[in-house]
Amino acid sequence: MIESNINKNTYIIKINRPKVNAIDSKTLIELEDEVKKAIEEKKTNSILITGEGSFFSFGLDIPSFLQLNREDLKLSIYRLLNICKSIYLTNKVTISAINGHATGGGCMLAISTDFRLMVDQRAKIALNEINIGLSLFSSTIGILKNSIGLNNAKKFLLSGELISPESAKNIGLVDELYPKEELFDKSIEFAHSFENKNPLIIESMKQELIKVSSKELNDSDESIEKFLDIFYLPETQKILEGIKIKK
Repeated sequence: MIESNINKNTYIIKINRPKVNAIDSKTLIELEDEVKKAIEEKKTNSILITGEGSFFSFGLDIPSFLQLNREDLKLSIYRLLNICKSIYLTNKVTISAINGHATGGGCMLAISTDFRLMVDQRAKIALNEINIGLSLFSSTIGILKNSIGLNNAKKFLLSGELISPESAKNIGLVDELYPKEELFDKSIEFAHSFENKNPLIIESMKQELIKVSSKELNDSDESIEKFLDIFYLPETQKILEGIKIKK
């Protein structure tokens, strides 16, 4: 489930789906709704996203998505991408408090925020789709390139490596590292630092900072269909069927 509350100027969204905060189609709907509320909330100028327990988010709940037909899966993919782009393009300051492992779709959510604060140990972060026989999306790759640069993005994506918090900071994937017991307090403190900042100025600056070509964030229907073709390849299905989600 998705939990939320407001703390001063900050709209807090927490993914709480034990044990690994894997995102199924129902959770995607809840998350989409909560992100929309957070963006529209007039009393806040920042959004903080985090997870419960030792995972920020495992990413998509692959076993549940294997049960969907092609059209329902396509709808869920579009929903995930629209959530990420809404976070990336919002005029509010967005922050991820990465409290543990963030892989696949979980990493996609994290890189969509302006700032990423992460636990300093016992966690990995990755866009590791290549390791499970899947490709990635134009908007995700565009956001990643804008965050860490082309060469770092190439290595991160093509290796599929699950990297440590320290390595993630070294390439600019995360901004700061904190002990687990301090992470949330440090993240909310950082979010509160924007409390007295004029939202109109934040909006103006963000619009200039994140100017990207429409092509970079355009996930064409053709590209999604290609992703689905790969998803339904027998060799890909065999790999995906081996993925187990801890409940």
